Amino acid sequence: MGTTWNDVAAEMAIAELHDEAVMKRAALEQAIYVFVEGESEEIALAILLTGRLNLEKIGAKIANYNGHGNLSAALRLLNLTLSHNRPIIVTYDNDPASTKSIKKCQQQGLLNNQTYLFPMPTHPIVKYSFGHRGGSFEECFPVKTFLDAAFSSEILPTSVSEYRTKFELEFDPCKPWLRQLKKFTAGIGFTEWSVRKLLLAKTLATMCDKLPLTFMELADLIQDVRTNYPVVHPDDVELPKIPGLTAPSERLP
Repeated sequence: MGTTWNDVAAEMAIAELHDEAVMKRAALEQAIYVFVEGESEEIALAILLTGRLNLEKIGAKIANYNGHGNLSAALRLLNLTLSHNRPIIVTYDNDPASTKSIKKCQQQGLLNNQTYLFPMPTHPIVKYSFGHRGGSFEECFPVKTFLDAAFSSEILPTSVSEYRTKFELEFDPCKPWLRQLKKFTAGIGFTEWSVRKLLLAKTLATMCDKLPLTFMELADLIQDVRTNYPVVHPDDVELPKIPGLTAPSERLP
């Protein structure tokens, strides 16, 4: 029995599915790492970037390096693996401690021309001691979003959230926000921030109506880096130059 059009169509469909699977695996193997400082960023970015980027499709992986003090160790380990020759986007809190860790990594030669540094927030919001201006994850959001999230029932019990008006009267948006909130709630007996901090990050990410500027810029950077370093098909290799086969035949004198 001869080959039918149905057979041809089935073979074409299988070939297309195979190529899609191959490219999906290639995107994973050639992933762009988006390093984030902690679990808060890891949880929130997966939510925030969903509407703007398909991270899986373009091959971008969010990787948590678990605090600015561990960044140099994470980069050193990455440089010893087969993943060293790929672009990395390193996000970090735009505060004195994290900025110092970035400078340490630069001094140790752990950053190269494929390393893209991205402070969060990208523009100064609060002022720290010694004059540094910047912020951290929470300051990437509008003040109202931060206050609404922090004093929501998911984060604080009613016995604490009822003091929101008092906190707002004392709150200075030019000083670190979470530090002020922790100090205020500690004064009325609430200190459970080790548990609530991750929930606050998730609540911030889900409550904001409009994607904050910092995350818009991060999404654009991820897309730009992927464009500059596209996923290469596994079959896209350079063959050896063999005269008459893969290269023009050599002419005899």
